[in-house]
Amino acid sequence: MRKLIVAMCGVSLMVGSACAQDADHLADFRDKLIWKGPLMKTAFSALFNEAINSPTEWGRGIDGFAKRAGNSFGQRAVKATVELGLSPLTHEDLHFRRLGEGSVWARVKHVMLGTFWVRRDDGQGHTLAAGRITGAFAAGQVSRIWMPARLANFGAGVRTSGGTLGLDVGTDLFREFWPRKR
Repeated sequence: MRKLIVAMCGVSLMVGSACAQDADHLADFRDKLIWKGPLMKTAFSALFNEAINSPTEWGRGIDGFAKRAGNSFGQRAVKATVELGLSPLTHEDLHFRRLGEGSVWARVKHVMLGTFWVRRDDGQGHTLAAGRITGAFAAGQVSRIWMPARLANFGAGVRTSGGTLGLDVGTDLFREFWPRKR
């Protein structure tokens, strides 16, 4: 419990510094953490991990699901904080933009590349999505604080980071191919 409190205090400090930059960052943080998309990612992740009983130490049922949902939300908070703290330094525009037309392969390629190679918010081309990648890595490693001892290692954190980026790709694929409202 003490580790969780320390982790949440650290996240609170990071949130404050990331959001203090400007009002747009506060809105972006809200959209990345407590809007319908992120809450659906949190629920999906918790449901998936409940179904496969991972980690097994948390058990099944409402208590296990609550721990899994809290884990997912905590990871999302760390990722969003690091992402939004770093992206202004590299001028990353982390907003997803649909291609919306062309072949299936062209649209899939757009999503895959767009996860790691993003537009610059100053209009000067594209840049590596360092904030997104670093945020996923940081979330994977920080989450080791509250995970069971069996999973509190670097390798498990790297696997979590990969899963987080994979979920980002999957979410953007869904957005790309889901019909637009008219």
